[in-house]
Amino acid sequence: MELSWSQTQFLVSGGYPYVCFLQFRCALPASHSQFHSDGGSPLSAAAMFAGSLPGLILMDFGQAMVVVCVCFDMVRAVSVPRSHRRYVANTIFRTLAVPSILVMGVSVLAKAIQWNWTDVVMGVFVIVMIIFRWHQDKDEDSWWKGKGKKLARWARKQLTPRPAFVPASASA
Repeated sequence: MELSWSQTQFLVSGGYPYVCFLQFRCALPASHSQFHSDGGSPLSAAAMFAGSLPGLILMDFGQAMVVVCVCFDMVRAVSVPRSHRRYVANTIFRTLAVPSILVMGVSVLAKAIQWNWTDVVMGVFVIVMIIFRWHQDKDEDSWWKGKGKKLARWARKQLTPRPAFVPASASA
């Protein structure tokens, strides 16, 4: 049974790993592949890595981190204001928000490379939701509150050159 590329893309919306599986089972000829392993484009290399076992494992860990971030945002939303539970939930949410945004950005890019537009739209929605929730409650108490000035002071102290002490007898 000969399948055209558009039929395969319609039937199998999972992207690159499924195309490789179909080619391996000889259900789809190698000439129909959208992702060539000629090393010509960085996007094809990214798609190949996203479909490999290490890439899938990394993406799964990243998606698990996004789920944890969103769950702690939900705990933060339903907790009593100025409680320890809300403090911990807000701290964990603020800690995981930036890495979650980055992971979702990479995930959206990988799905766009694989022409999986429904996953791209859902990923962008998650990114916008996390950014909105991250910027919405700035007045909440967390471990990170006031750390910006302290970290800047520490970095300034670490990056300033140390004064070289010269013995008094050597300067004469």
